[in-house]
Amino acid sequence: VIPSLTVTANPAGPVDICNGTSVTLSSSTQNPNFSYSWTDASGSVVGTSPTLSVSTSGVYSVTVTTTAGCITTSTNSVTVNVISLPAPSTLSTSNITFTSARLNWNAVAGANHYDVRVREVGTTSWQLFTNITFTYKDKYGLTQASTYEWQVRTACTSDSSSVSAWSALEVFNTLTPCVIPTNLSSANATSSSIDLDWDDVPGAWGYRVRYKTQGGPWSYDTVNTSNISLSSLQVASVYFWQVKSMCDSLGLNTSSWTPMQFFITPSCA
Repeated sequence: VIPSLTVTANPAGPVDICNGTSVTLSSSTQNPNFSYSWTDASGSVVGTSPTLSVSTSGVYSVTVTTTAGCITTSTNSVTVNVISLPAPSTLSTSNITFTSARLNWNAVAGANHYDVRVREVGTTSWQLFTNITFTYKDKYGLTQASTYEWQVRTACTSDSSSVSAWSALEVFNTLTPCVIPTNLSSANATSSSIDLDWDDVPGAWGYRVRYKTQGGPWSYDTVNTSNISLSSLQVASVYFWQVKSMCDSLGLNTSSWTPMQFFITPSCA
């Protein structure tokens, strides 16, 4: 009677494999003169070699028959689990600029890496990025004032032979440059104050205004309206001023400054 056999697998113990891949189980006894019978949990014979390639979930054991007719069944069995990973969810887009953006998603347990594809809405060709080991992708070279869509999938294997379906689409818009304000004017000048005005810029969050005396430093103000009243000005002085629009509260998307304007505060007389 031969000793009890032990079924081993690489890796040992319960084995998790990616959907579409396989693992090889082997008997601890390897004798070309013996016969082998691999069975699953139902008792069905699924292989008759010293090794067994498994690609489906199940519990497997092996029975060995020697040339003398002695039959020994392995003292253990191997559980194989086939894993089908889901696509990432909770997609979001951050750090959006005129020509770049960061694509974010949640981590998927068991993922080897991720693949991402991006395209401008209305086009048919995807740009594919593979072997991403982080849960984000920085995309550069975008076109300003354009709409983009992207998806991500989970790869269970290093060679992307086992991947999830693509995620739902995430859509974002690159920044549209702020428009320079027009029709600047000044009115109601006194010896120490004046009202400045310009046309509203569609989509503007606010405006940045700067002014100074000739040769002096700039003073700055931020307003949410297309006008501002300046006070505490110097008497009988020439002031230069400019304004630019802000399309976000952080000032990441602003227009250029307008051409230089000027006004004069009158004397007390």
